[in-house]
Amino acid sequence: MKRILALVMLICITVLICVAMIINLKQGISDKGIQRLRCDINSEQYHFLDNEAIVLAESSSDTGLREVALVAFNEVNDIRADAGLNSLKWDKNLESVANVRAKECSIKFSHIRPNGKEWYTVNSRIQGGENLAYGFDNADDCVEAWMASPTHRDNILYDEFDKVAISIYEEGGVYYWSEQFSY
Repeated sequence: MKRILALVMLICITVLICVAMIINLKQGISDKGIQRLRCDINSEQYHFLDNEAIVLAESSSDTGLREVALVAFNEVNDIRADAGLNSLKWDKNLESVANVRAKECSIKFSHIRPNGKEWYTVNSRIQGGENLAYGFDNADDCVEAWMASPTHRDNILYDEFDKVAISIYEEGGVYYWSEQFSY
């Protein structure tokens, strides 16, 4: 009887561990559609590049908001340093993408773009991860909110990312944040 009870307990524990692993995967960032692996980018059969949106994003940038984005960038790198990770480098191409996504979020706040396409289709060759936020008027609060969210935190602390850019777009007194990561 003790052997049967021990076997049943072992099976129950195994099932619980499997369920926990499945739940963890379901809550993971790649299943949420906000992170793509390097191999996914390299094996991309179609190269999406929204040239019109990128030109639009580069045509207007608020230098005051860019300064706030750079403060957030430094905070993210401080967090990574505290975790023993390499600093991310600011990337101008990702900045163009972040500009597009921040503006798009003022229309539709989602990882699906207003045109119905996935978030990474602004430039599928460089977009590896995306964090979004809105309503925060300073870098401290935005980065703190990203770190309080498991999926956003995972992007910030993902050791394979080495490039980033952050953009903020203001519409009607609301600030829309886009943080784009790459390899």
